[in-house]
Formats: sequence, C-alpha cells, structure tokens
Amino acid sequence: MGSIRVNGATQASITLEQGNSSNGQLDTPLLLSFPHSGDAYPDDFGANPALPFEVLDFPNDKFVDQLYLARIELGLTSVHANFPRSYIDVNRHQHDIDAAMLEDSEGWYGRMQPTGLKSGTTLFWSRTKEIYDLYDRKLSNRELKQRLAQCFVPYHQTITSQVEAMRTQQGCAYVLDCHSMTQNDTKARGGKQRPQIDIGDRRGQACSAAYTECVADAFSDQGYDVTVNERFVGGEMIVRYGWPEVDQHILQVEIRRDLYLNEDTREKTQRFEQMQQDCGAALSQIAGFVQQQSN
Repeated sequence: MGSIRVNGATQASITLEQGNSSNGQLDTPLLLSFPHSGDAYPDDFGANPALPFEVLDFPNDKFVDQLYLARIELGLTSVHANFPRSYIDVNRHQHDIDAAMLEDSEGWYGRMQPTGLKSGTTLFWSRTKEIYDLYDRKLSNRELKQRLAQCFVPYHQTITSQVEAMRTQQGCAYVLDCHSMTQNDTKARGGKQRPQIDIGDRRGQACSAAYTECVADAFSDQGYDVTVNERFVGGEMIVRYGWPEVDQHILQVEIRRDLYLNEDTREKTQRFEQMQQDCGAALSQIAGFVQQQSN
C-alpha cells in the first residue's frame, strides 16, 4: 500500500478493515468505501497558509466513516482514504486535471480531460467553499504524480482486489460508497436545500434495481427523506465499479451534513449519535439484503 508523511512520520495512505470470514470466504460480500473521510493532512500538501483549517477542511466528508461504525460489529470489509479529498480526490478520473494548476502542463505524463474547472473540483482541487484558492502556488508534476502513485492507485487497487475476491468467493459483490453533502447547493446551482439522503446509481446503470430500493428503504425506514439520483448520480467510483452485468453492484449514499455536523466549525453536533445509530440500523438492513443475494 502507499504511504504519506504526516507531522514528520510515515503512515499508510489508505486503511483496509477486513471483515469476518468463514472457511476463507467473507461472510457478507458487502464492501464500504470511504473515499473522502480522511483527516491526515500530508506534510507536502503545500496548501495556501492563509486558509484557516475550517476552510481548508470544508470539502471533506468529515466523520462519515464514524457514522457507519456498525460495520465492525456486522463484520463488513471497508476501505478508507486517510488523506483529505482536496489533496487528491479518488472519486475523480485520473485525467481530470486542471492544466492551469501545474508548473509544466506540457510535460505532464498523462492526459488532461478536466470536468470541474468552474467549481475547482478536479482530481486536485483548486478551490474550497467556491471562492477560496487552495493554493498560492503552482504544483509540480513530480508532486502530483507522487500523490497518484501513493494515494490514488493504492485506493483503487485495494477496492478492485476486494471486489474481485467477493465475486470469486460468493459470485457477487456489493459496494456502498459513503459520502456526505453540504446542506445547500452551491450558489452556481441556486443554493437550494438538498434532500436529507440522496442515492446515486447512475440512473439505474450501476447496480440492480433491488439494491437501490433496499438502500433507499433502509434510510427511509429510519425516518429520512430519501431521493434517488436527484442531486448526485455518482462519480468515478460508481462508473468504475458499477457492473451489474457481472453481478458487481455499487451505489453512492450522500448524507446531508447538517444532520450531524456543524459545517463551518467542522465539529459534531448533538445529533451525531442519533445519525450514527440510524446509519447502523440502515447498514444492518442492507447487509441482510446482500447476504440473501449471495446465498
């Protein structure tokens, strides 16, 4: 696996929590993915020093991995990015790069097919909270390739290996890609309040209809307003791993942050424990569905 340097010490860039297994096979072929919950800021980030931490950290899906803590008791496997999404966003395509951020864009070894130039939300984010520049400098090809090698590649290799093991052992694989979203849309999109829970399955192409229905029902049963593909249809994770044609299913779950987090201070609210309990109950329901599919 890859590594990053944080406060002068080397640590893994990702964490794999292996689920329960019997006779060498995972009990439940359900994998949780946490691509945006990392809070280990690498020493070589080199972000704009004028930015307060609360502004720098704003893009992160803070505490989402803690909301699904019931995964441990349920014996589920999970993969975590330990770095923040603004350092490198593993839910973006490898070529989603803003040439204007690089010192030498002509010398970049890959392709450049950016999709988030206006919002600054490419593979390497350029802005936070829509208006603040994340960097006061240009980035070198060497440091960005290093981020790809140490963070992006290990994350996707680990997801791939776990999914393939599930398919080999049990004939199917299900992935729950876990995210959070701001209470309101961006100003560019009108600032409208978002639904409490939004599920993205690439408009039915990334998983079976039964899986989407199961996850939507699991959160609805806890009293939440749930929409499907209303705000997010799913990013690179969904496109890359959603292949129901070979019994490989994935969908993205977005939880509105104000349900458990003060978006500005980045601190848990009094409602965090309730949200955690509700996510645990929903996850238990989802795991039961997956077990039925694999029997």
